[in-house]
Amino acid sequence: MKDPWIGRAVALLVGGLCGAYLPEEVRFFVFGILVMLGVRFVFWRPRDFFGRVFRPEILLLGVSLLVGFAYGALAERTLPEPLILDHVDIIGQIKDWSSSEDKLVGVLRVEQGEGGATKSSGDSSANSGQELKGQTYRLTVYADKLGQIPGEWKRVQPGDRISFQAHLERPKPLGTPGAFDLRLYDGVRGLSGSISAQGGVVLLSAGEPSLTWKIRQQVRNQLQPWEPEDTGVLEGIFFGDSSRIPELVQERYKVTGVLHVFAASGSNVAFVLGLSWLLLSFLPQQLRIGGTILILLLYAALCGGNAPIVRATILGIAVLLGRLGRGKVATLRWLFFAAVLLFAQNPLIIQDLGFQLSFAATWGIVVLTPWILKGKWLEHIPALVRFAVAGTLAAQVATLPLLISAFHRLSLIGFFANVFILFILGSVLEVGLIGVCLSFSGVLSAPLFQVSLWLLGGTNAILKMLAELPYADVWVINPGSLFWLIWYGGLGTVLWGRKRVIFIAKGRFLRLRRGLKTFAAEIIERCPWGICRPLLCLKAKMPFWLIGKNGLPVRFAGIMLIVLSLWSPWNSRNDLEVTMIDVGQGDSILIRTPKNHAILLDAGPRSERFDAGERIVLPYLLRSGIGHLDAVLITHEHQDHIGGVRAVVANIPTDWVGVPAVGDRLKSEEWKVGLPFELTNQADRLRMLQLGDRIDLDSGAWLDVVGPHQVLEGTHSDQNNNSLVLKLNYLGQSILLTADMEQEEMTDIAETGVDLETNIFKEPHHGSRFSLVRPWLDAIHPQAVWISVGKNTFGHPSLEVLQYWEDRHIPVYRTDEHGTLRLLLGKRGVEIIPGR
Repeated sequence: MKDPWIGRAVALLVGGLCGAYLPEEVRFFVFGILVMLGVRFVFWRPRDFFGRVFRPEILLLGVSLLVGFAYGALAERTLPEPLILDHVDIIGQIKDWSSSEDKLVGVLRVEQGEGGATKSSGDSSANSGQELKGQTYRLTVYADKLGQIPGEWKRVQPGDRISFQAHLERPKPLGTPGAFDLRLYDGVRGLSGSISAQGGVVLLSAGEPSLTWKIRQQVRNQLQPWEPEDTGVLEGIFFGDSSRIPELVQERYKVTGVLHVFAASGSNVAFVLGLSWLLLSFLPQQLRIGGTILILLLYAALCGGNAPIVRATILGIAVLLGRLGRGKVATLRWLFFAAVLLFAQNPLIIQDLGFQLSFAATWGIVVLTPWILKGKWLEHIPALVRFAVAGTLAAQVATLPLLISAFHRLSLIGFFANVFILFILGSVLEVGLIGVCLSFSGVLSAPLFQVSLWLLGGTNAILKMLAELPYADVWVINPGSLFWLIWYGGLGTVLWGRKRVIFIAKGRFLRLRRGLKTFAAEIIERCPWGICRPLLCLKAKMPFWLIGKNGLPVRFAGIMLIVLSLWSPWNSRNDLEVTMIDVGQGDSILIRTPKNHAILLDAGPRSERFDAGERIVLPYLLRSGIGHLDAVLITHEHQDHIGGVRAVVANIPTDWVGVPAVGDRLKSEEWKVGLPFELTNQADRLRMLQLGDRIDLDSGAWLDVVGPHQVLEGTHSDQNNNSLVLKLNYLGQSILLTADMEQEEMTDIAETGVDLETNIFKEPHHGSRFSLVRPWLDAIHPQAVWISVGKNTFGHPSLEVLQYWEDRHIPVYRTDEHGTLRLLLGKRGVEIIPGR
């Protein structure tokens, strides 16, 4: 049964996706093509497209596609421009507020912003202050060095009007493909950026917190007698607040594929929907649906009404409203209507991964579950378990390409873990929510919270065991668009039937061939200068066996000629690519040869809360299709360079690891902590590199080791001054990769007489003033300078360094401003492609 409204909604959403994800330089071209097709539909023999009977449905689909495309393409224009203000005076009202051990976090609506030192170019602080009015920001108050929250911040609560001084920041556009887009994340949630308080706060007027906030605080107070780690997980399941959950526990849930239970979105709404649907089973269907919708709305309010829970609630309500109609089509219509409504309200949501996963999972449950339930392998399973298995499998099948493309991780035990938690964590949530409703009385709620914690304890123990299984989850190379086409095309074939799909495809192909034949004949006949007319004579003189029926071999040969001209060995690029990955305050450089060999130089920083190797470098490699590294080279032992190496080497096969030849320094604690464990017992995989060594790549490219020349001691920083320094050469061009060398190593290298002239110069030590050796730098004449730098307290890059290169009129590219930097070395010269 066809539903034209579903088709129109799909066209609108597909148009939005195309407009949002197509590169900006391609959007106007595609938009022009769509407009031209629209003109062709209306004004130039429409029956060529519609057949003998004029069908306006195609025109409606085209208009929907065009409107969606334009709306999605313009969505990013709604995002505020990047801005950094320091010591700005803020007056605003608290909208939400929560506390943890070392910080307070809330949402603030700005009423007034004045003063402040503007760090973004071209903005005056006065204009910036005016621009802040009416915007909403994420507010964070950090504890001081003594672990104390400053001033009167602990007394603040939602509804209060406050005045304070702060550091304000609106995020920059995405600089690394596939990385976490904070600007989009904030925009989807109605936030303009973040504010960090500087000093105390003045309470201008007290407000009245909402009832739902009071309930959440009351529950938090009643959970204090139990272990903070357990109660943090419980609050995450209740309200979607993961701020109190330890990183180790979150990683366990991530490995087993059940982290979504903390998102207060699809799974939590599904649990609440199931519980309320069961409790209201005695009511007539219409009242039952209305009561369940009311409970969902109350739960959304209890969770703070944030964007993800509102999105999931709307999708859940759509599914319920679909039950008022007839069959699966009515449910799908409401589901797509809900998606269109969300897209119309905020066009950025079409790019939000949470929305995409929620919608895909809901679609899978509605469409795929009935088909899966027909399988004979489920016949002997109890009805309740059978539906849970089918629903879980349907949701995972529908979302698999999205999960792989976004996270590059595949949980091999995720299906079994999700079936398990569907009952256990569902029970935790449902019992706990009953306790939340009774939280006005500690006597009544405490037993229910205790039962929830017991169930949660058993769940954590089982998930910990599952997470420790070999290959519980694996990192996956980006499979590309072909995988999406095969996966969802296969689902469509299964749902529609193989014979029906083949029949439709044949019909479409015959119609397309007939249309192209008519179109080509018109073009040849109307060719104004007779350029195409010789083709008709040539066709007339060709023998029948070469032309064939309808000239098919000729057209096939023409198509092949076009394909070969667009894709062929002689059109392939022979550039060597060097990528400086934006890892924040650290270094990570990827070298890819024309024959697709890869070498990684450093892997960014690692700390207790953040591992750039796991969060940035590894996903970037997998997204780029790199599943093997010829070598990983570590310049020195500082954590902002060696920190992420373990995560990379543990998950991507690596032939060997190179380190500077620094003798006994390799026995230091910093090297031991940073080097992968297995390398200490595999001498053949660990190579010492020093001046004079050469690493041959393919296609005539090679790496010269220009430092260290000798082990330096007693310098400003012995770690930095024994760095591995490399010069990459290809087709007469070069790039000097200088790690963190400082004055002492720079002088030592210069005294060896090695050729330091280069096309691209990587500024040493993130632009530190200790690497500003003017005579040394005066001797080289690069076309451009790279600086790998992020937020830091060291003053990197130094103003003196930036001024030096500006005085020499040499452009400087910085990862903190330009994002990930790509350098192409080839016959056409040097090309730098900034990510931002």
